[in-house]
Amino acid sequence: MLPGAWLRWACLLLAARLAQPCPVGCDCFSREVFCSAEELAAIPPDIPPDATDIVFVETSFTTVGTRAFGGSPNLTKVVFLNTHLRHFGPDAFGGLPRLQDLEITGSAFSNLSADIFSNLTSLGKFTLNFNVLEDLPEDLFHQMDALEALQLQGNRLQTLPGRLFQPLKHLKTLNLAQNLLVQLPEELFDPLSSLQTLRLSNNALSGLPQGVFGKLGSLQELFLDGNSIAELPSEVFSQLFRLEKLWLQRNAIGHLPLSVFSSLGSLTFLNLQGNVLRVLPAGLFAHTPALVGLSLSHNQLETVAEGAFANLSSLSSLTLSHNAITHLPAGVFRGLEELINLYLGSNNLTALHPALFQNLSKLELLSLSRNLLTTLPEGIFDTNYNLFNLALHGNPWQCDCHLAYLFSWLHQYSDRLFNIQTYCAGPAYLKGQVVPALEQEQLVCPVTRDHLGFQAPGLEDREPGGSWEMAAEERAARSPCTYSNPEGTVVLACDEARCRWLNVQLSPRQGSGSPGLMYNASQEWDLKSRCGSVRVTVSIEARAGEP
Repeated sequence: MLPGAWLRWACLLLAARLAQPCPVGCDCFSREVFCSAEELAAIPPDIPPDATDIVFVETSFTTVGTRAFGGSPNLTKVVFLNTHLRHFGPDAFGGLPRLQDLEITGSAFSNLSADIFSNLTSLGKFTLNFNVLEDLPEDLFHQMDALEALQLQGNRLQTLPGRLFQPLKHLKTLNLAQNLLVQLPEELFDPLSSLQTLRLSNNALSGLPQGVFGKLGSLQELFLDGNSIAELPSEVFSQLFRLEKLWLQRNAIGHLPLSVFSSLGSLTFLNLQGNVLRVLPAGLFAHTPALVGLSLSHNQLETVAEGAFANLSSLSSLTLSHNAITHLPAGVFRGLEELINLYLGSNNLTALHPALFQNLSKLELLSLSRNLLTTLPEGIFDTNYNLFNLALHGNPWQCDCHLAYLFSWLHQYSDRLFNIQTYCAGPAYLKGQVVPALEQEQLVCPVTRDHLGFQAPGLEDREPGGSWEMAAEERAARSPCTYSNPEGTVVLACDEARCRWLNVQLSPRQGSGSPGLMYNASQEWDLKSRCGSVRVTVSIEARAGEP
């Protein structure tokens, strides 16, 4: 702000404060009054008559008497924050025909009566958060038929009268989170035909009546997270045709009826993380084609049926991390053309099908971290044209010839990738090395014996019909010849012009019987590869004066 403009603003503020008297312990700004003095003994009687908002913060008075604001008929907003209020007189807020917003948060009263709030016919927002309310009278809201937002979060409510919300035909937002509710009367929400957001998070609900949401045809957001719900009735959401967001995380749900989401055609977000699901039925989400975000993390899934995500053509984020998944069918993600983020970290995956991510052309983030993967199949990312965030850390990667595809892919797209923390777990001489920092020649496989005593690397991958021969030709076309002894303790990588890399394991391999080299000794090895044979001699000499 320019100095001149700041000065003009300060002058206007000062003029506004001097234009009318302000109660002791309060500050007045235009039509707003802020009272925060601890010594304030009661509601001040000299509130400016044209004030519209008054806020009390950490004041020490404990009582609001009958018609305490009777001299301020223009008030539209009254707020008490972290005060010492304990008692309210009858008709405490009487004489406020224009009052639209009443908030009492962080006080110590535990019960209320309906006569405290008589004649608040204009009230649109009522907040009673983080007090110590233990119960509510059934007629508490009987004169609040204009109410659109009701906040009752953070109290000690265990039960609610079945007809409590009967007058609230226009209510759009209801917050009952962080209470001690253990059950809900089946007819409790029936009058709330205009309700759009219902928060029941962090209570003690163990179940839901079948028809408890049956009259909430306008509901768009439903929060049921942080309860103890073990089962969902198959028709509990059957009338929620407009529901867009559903939070069910941190419950004890172990089974989902196949039809439980079948009426939720408008659903865009569903959170089921932190339950005890072991199985997802095929077709579970077949009737939720608008779903954009789905979280199933922190469950007990061991696999996912191939049709579990059928018809989710709009899904952009799928979270399956922190489960016990050991394998995934090749087509489990088929049809997820809009998928951008896929989280598969912290599972028990040991191998992935080459076609697992096929045609996920919009995929940008993929987490495979903290699994049991030792390698990735050839071509697994060939159709993921937009993938730039790939999490691979926490896997026991074996940095041998089978990792050549991943190594090549990381190098090819190094300019667009980030978050690549990929370390070798084996072989022993490469343990701890960063995969992208290796040389191509280091990704070699030891040979195994054939009937002549030697055999090219990778014969363990041989399949009937010549597929190994084809794979060998592909490897030969893109990589140098690799010579090795049968035990794999000596490996030499060469191209047509020269040999580029040699590894000699001097300590004996477990169970191999090969002795390690001593000082002042030499040893020869005959190494074989598909290119032929070569003899390697290594000599070790201790110089005078050195140990």
